[in-house]
Amino acid sequence: MRKTLVALIALLLVVAPALLAGDTDTITVSYEVQAINELAISGGPVSLIINSATAGSEPDDVTDSSTATYALTTNGTNKKLTARVDLAMPAETHLYLTLVAPTGATSAGEQELTETAVSVVTSIATVAESALGMTFRFSATVDAGIIATANRTVTLVLTDG
Repeated sequence: MRKTLVALIALLLVVAPALLAGDTDTITVSYEVQAINELAISGGPVSLIINSATAGSEPDDVTDSSTATYALTTNGTNKKLTARVDLAMPAETHLYLTLVAPTGATSAGEQELTETAVSVVTSIATVAESALGMTFRFSATVDAGIIATANRTVTLVLTDG
């Protein structure tokens, strides 16, 4: 009898929770969306070669608007893009950048690039767009002389605006 009672109690401990369980239950699910700020440049490298001028005038500027594009995804508001070069441009030369603004944002138009960051797109809010145009323009005066091929790294930064 004692073995039967112990076996019955053991059986009740196993079966009782199943007998008491209902046909519904709940669980808490925690969720959040964190800040997303992604920027990517595609294409390139950009090659700007000044090799002509009209007699009696400064060298002709060169422009490239087909090589590079950028993509942007942010779920933030009041963002801006800034741009700068890693090293100063040689004397008597200038590098300019114009970015097409994503929907709802504002392009600052053509901006000269220096070692100090300059705003190129402002008023950026929640957006996910790609293949946004980038136009580079390079100019030089005759006083720049002959400059061998050199590179500058252009850095775009998505930041609070």
